[in-house]
Amino acid sequence: MDDFTKRRIEKIMRHYMESAAEEQLRNRRSIGYSLEGDEVMLIEQRPSKDGAGWIELPVAQFRLDAGGWNVYGMDSGGRWRPVPEIPPSDDFQA
Repeated sequence: MDDFTKRRIEKIMRHYMESAAEEQLRNRRSIGYSLEGDEVMLIEQRPSKDGAGWIELPVAQFRLDAGGWNVYGMDSGGRWRPVPEIPPSDDFQA
């Protein structure tokens, strides 16, 4: 992924996280992301059950493949699977 695309994705993700900030405060949770190679991982951060720290839970993965951006969700076995209801798109924001 080129630098321009990375900066654009970071801007989109920051805007998404800011728009969800009010809800996050009510639920004592946070949304974050990681960007690695041609993949963007959406992560939910919650307080641990014992209250000693935070845990991170992967929510979705966005992959830039030959057909565009594809959305993946985790199945019950911990494997990433394409989300068939969301078609690939050349535009990450879509």
